[in-house]
Formats: sequence, C-alpha cells, structure tokens
Amino acid sequence: LLTFYRQDGSVDHAAMTVYVKQMIADGLVEGKGIILAAASGGDFPVLTVEERKSIAKTVQDATEGKVPVFLSVQETHLETAIELAQYAEEVGCYGIQVSVPYYWTTTDGDAVPWFEAIHNATKKVIINMYNTPWENYDAPVEVLHELAKLERVRVLKFFTSREPMTFRWMQSMTELRDEYAIIDNTLNPVQHHMLGGTAFITHLASVWPQHELKMYELLEEGNYTGALKMWEGGMLPWYDFRVKMGGYTSGESPPVKAAMHLAGRIESEGPYRLPSRPLTKDLREELRQLLLKLGVPGVKPATVNQDIRI
Repeated sequence: LLTFYRQDGSVDHAAMTVYVKQMIADGLVEGKGIILAAASGGDFPVLTVEERKSIAKTVQDATEGKVPVFLSVQETHLETAIELAQYAEEVGCYGIQVSVPYYWTTTDGDAVPWFEAIHNATKKVIINMYNTPWENYDAPVEVLHELAKLERVRVLKFFTSREPMTFRWMQSMTELRDEYAIIDNTLNPVQHHMLGGTAFITHLASVWPQHELKMYELLEEGNYTGALKMWEGGMLPWYDFRVKMGGYTSGESPPVKAAMHLAGRIESEGPYRLPSRPLTKDLREELRQLLLKLGVPGVKPATVNQDIRI
C-alpha cells in the first residue's frame, strides 16, 4: 500500500482511506489478498514512528475487517520494532512484517534472537519473516526452520540470492512450503504457486486490481498456462518499467502513483518525500504508452497541455 501526502507534506489519511475502500470495492477482500501498510512501497524509511502507527490505524479502520492488514515493523532499533508490533496488535492488524535489522550485517546468531524478541513481546499478531538478501543477510534454510518453531512466525516473504539462484530458490520452496505460507518476492508468481507458494507481491494491483485478482484466481484454479499469459501481459512489462525507474529515483512509489493518476484512480499524486521524486514529463508519457499497450482501464491518450497534478 502506498502512502499519500498533503501539500504541506503530512500524511493524507483521508486519501488513504479512500484508496483502501476503493481496493476493497475492486475485490481485494479476505481470501483474495492482504494489505501491507507502511512498508517499502509505503515509504517507511522516511516516516516517523508516529506516522507509521497512525497509518496502521487509518488502514485498519478503513478495511472494516474485510481484508487482513499487515504492518511493516522493520527497524534497526529493537524497542521501536516492538513498539510498532504491539501497536499493530492493539489496533487489530492481522500481522506484522519483520526483517532482520539493516545497515550492520546480521549473522545467523543475530537473526533468531531478533525474531524471538518481537514474537515474545506480542501475543496474537501473525509474523511475516521478510528475507532481505540485499541487506547483506540471506537466511539459510536452517535458520528459517528454526524461526518456524516460533508459534506465530507463519508467513515467509521469500527471495534468495544463494547460488545457483534458481535452483536454490526452488529447493528452498520445497523445503519450507509445509512450514510457512510463502509470499513470492521473485516476480515469478506462476512457478512459485506451482511449488506450493500461496501469494505474490504486486504494486500493479493498485493500478489494475482486476488483472491481478484474475491472475490469482487462475493460479488457485491451477490454470498455470492462463496465469502465465496474464503475467506476460501485465507484471512482466510493468516491472521492467519499474526497474528502469529505479535508476531514475529511489523509493517504490513514484511510478506507481503516476500510473494510478494516469488510470484515473487518484485525483493527484500529491507531493513526494525526498529522495523520491516525481517522474519527468517524458517518463510519464512512456508510462502512459505502456499502460495503453497493456490495456489498463481508464488511461487516456495524451492531450495537448494536459494538467499533471502532483
């Protein structure tokens, strides 16, 4: 879930409430998806602790219990991670997303106590173990087996960079699928589902929810050929553009917010928090042409002097 801001830079809770309710109306309900709030796509590195907590409450209230909410509590400071985790539990979030602390390199001996501390400081939230090799820690299968012994560490958001990558990823899936509900973080949702995975991450759902919900439906039906065709016509070209945007500005939200605006799903992108920056006019036009080619509803051809509201 993205985080939106008012012109004064504060979090726009009204806009986020509308956003969540729109997603639910589009079909994002329990059994078909979850909402991950204030994570990387929701700008958590540039949010204060109080903002992360207020976003959790806004999102949880907006769902009215119709879709499970996870709050990212990723942190370098254990007491802050616990504060966020306990608050998520207090306001009724179904779960939390936890990774090892970043900046310093985590060891196997560090990882387990970190998760144990957060687990033992909470009582009922489900914990999503987010494996983050790009933060210099790629949890070995042995450590993941150990974490699965904690009662509420039941979800694994998984990518691995262990070599050879494709083989190690497939091997890990077969070894872990009976212990975790595994969320694909490889952008390979079809093979992931075939190997026993249960879900996949997607920002395209904010732009074109019907497409992603239909692909999930096909995956659940075992129609992998149909799902692969949808992936090739949706997530594949979409993420190719998103990877390109990663070379333009940091953060995940700029291309997603721009796409939502172009598709008429939001009236304004609102301001961004540095270091994230809005797309240039040329990049927005490239994105528009991509969305038109994909067939995303609501996207209109460029018009002369079109108003770009950010």
